[in-house]
Amino acid sequence: MWGYDPGMTKSDLHRLVDELPDEAVDGAVVLLHAIQRRRIDPDQAWFWTPEWLAGELEADAEAGTGETELFQNEEEFLEALEGELKPLDP
Repeated sequence: MWGYDPGMTKSDLHRLVDELPDEAVDGAVVLLHAIQRRRIDPDQAWFWTPEWLAGELEADAEAGTGETELFQNEEEFLEALEGELKPLDP
C-alpha cells in the first residue's frame, strides 16, 4: 500500500504513475482529472485514496449491521471509551 508523502514532487508523481498496475490507470485518470478541474479540492484528495475509500466502505457495512453504537456527544463517547480501556499494569 502506498502512503501519503507530503514531500512528493511532480517527478515523483510521474514515477508513481509509471509504476501503476494497468488496472489502476483508469481510476488514477479519473481522480487526476477531477482534481485538475477542481471538482475535487486538492487538499481533500486523500479522501479518494483506495485505502481511505476501503475504510469508508467498511464503516458503511458495519453501520448497516446495526451493531454500531451512536453517541449523542463527546462526553458519552469518552465515557464509553474509558470503560473499554484496560489498565496498563495488571
